[in-house]
Amino acid sequence: MNGIVNIYRTYNDLCLEINILETQIEYAMLERKRWWFGGKLFHEVSLDNAAERVDKLSERIKEMHLALDHRKKLKFKLDGYLLSLEGIEHKVAYKRYIEGKTLPEIADELGYSLAGIKKISRSIKEYTFSIPTY
Repeated sequence: MNGIVNIYRTYNDLCLEINILETQIEYAMLERKRWWFGGKLFHEVSLDNAAERVDKLSERIKEMHLALDHRKKLKFKLDGYLLSLEGIEHKVAYKRYIEGKTLPEIADELGYSLAGIKKISRSIKEYTFSIPTY
């Protein structure tokens, strides 16, 4: 499928990746805390073992933050691009795939008949466009 839907799916995938990275960072930070004072250190493992584990977790957290920052910058660019697109097809696609609205809601908001919005929604799957490079 080469339709307009692909760019919105890519955008949604990017948002999901951001959420997953944020969750992984949160979990890694909690895990790092468990390995330090008041956690496994001195209770279960020696200082050098705990320090090594904390260092590895800290490096992993740093890498995940870099990946997260990159994805957030990309999302910001895509946000601007998607909002700048004109035409009813883009408005319907944005409301459907980004805002998660139903076709009746979209018809009501845009002042179109439900049948008209359904037709536009079907045509979106065949509509192709290219993303400009910056």
